Amino acid sequence: MRRTVKRAVAVGMACVMAAGLAGCTSSANATKAPETTAAPADQAPKTEEAKTEAGSTGEDTKAAETTGEKKDYKIAVLLPGPTGYFVATKEGVDAAAAEYGVTIEYADAQWDASKQLSQAEDFMVKGVDLIALCCVDSGSGEKIVKSAQESNIPVLAFTNAIGSEETGEYAGLVSYVGQNEVNTGAVTGEIAKNLLGEAGGKAILIEGVPGTTPQINRKKGLEQALKGSNIEIIYNQTSNWEKEQALKIVEDLIQKKMEFNVVICQDDNSATGAGQALKEAGMKEEVKVIGLGGSKDGLQAVKNGVIDGTTYMSAVEEGHLAIETSVKYLNGEKVEPVTEIRQVEVNKDNVDTFKGEW
Repeated sequence: MRRTVKRAVAVGMACVMAAGLAGCTSSANATKAPETTAAPADQAPKTEEAKTEAGSTGEDTKAAETTGEKKDYKIAVLLPGPTGYFVATKEGVDAAAAEYGVTIEYADAQWDASKQLSQAEDFMVKGVDLIALCCVDSGSGEKIVKSAQESNIPVLAFTNAIGSEETGEYAGLVSYVGQNEVNTGAVTGEIAKNLLGEAGGKAILIEGVPGTTPQINRKKGLEQALKGSNIEIIYNQTSNWEKEQALKIVEDLIQKKMEFNVVICQDDNSATGAGQALKEAGMKEEVKVIGLGGSKDGLQAVKNGVIDGTTYMSAVEEGHLAIETSVKYLNGEKVEPVTEIRQVEVNKDNVDTFKGEW
């Protein structure tokens, strides 16, 4: 049986969220809620197995050599591309690095999977103690893990999961730190049901970059949450996480006189664009808009009535946990295969209790 550590993150909150979501904690005091999972053995290695697959063997392992010691580990942090979210993530990474006395070396792939693989291989040649990977896509992430195993360098994944397991567990990883994207997508579905009630309605789905783990699994979770409700997704299109593209999508649908009463977006950028288009057309009162992520713009849009709801988790917390977990592993401490950071619902009634980070 596998154990999954879950963290419900909501900075500045001291409340229990609506719609059956978990209780909120501050980012600094996020609680662990261990949960036993029954993932297949071939997909979910135990922590000790992950160490072996990552290249640590016998008495020569770095973990065994450094148990209880504080060393100047060198950790490579591979980011997929430039976004405000990762600026906040880096804030958490840097804070943890200072706290634990480790050296961080960054690489940004500019959304190029081939470039990220090359960056990872460069670090393997250069020599680092661990690679903390937020992959451009799952396929490239798998290649990096395989190559790192051959180079005897452990890999921890964060934010973007690798493989098909919803929880983020993947054979060969030290651990996965981040959200369960299926659960995250389900939160947007619950928000839609709360906003529309039993009557339901017709929904437009605006998705992120096609083929990415967040796009695939958030849609899966949304569809699961809407199953059995009176909400029907009648049209979906990708905005590639871009506000202007989402704005154009909704403008085109308005011009085509398509009838819908909720726009569900996989990110806050898209939601603010959709909300702006509806507001400019004088239709915002008729159509609800849902975002995801809890960005500064997203939270402000909820306050301003441009969107009606979104989700929230702390990117700073995620970055800190990625390095914290990496150091624990390198020190020979037990780490769980997954630390899930849960998204929680944000609406007009509780938005003031959240602080935007990016």
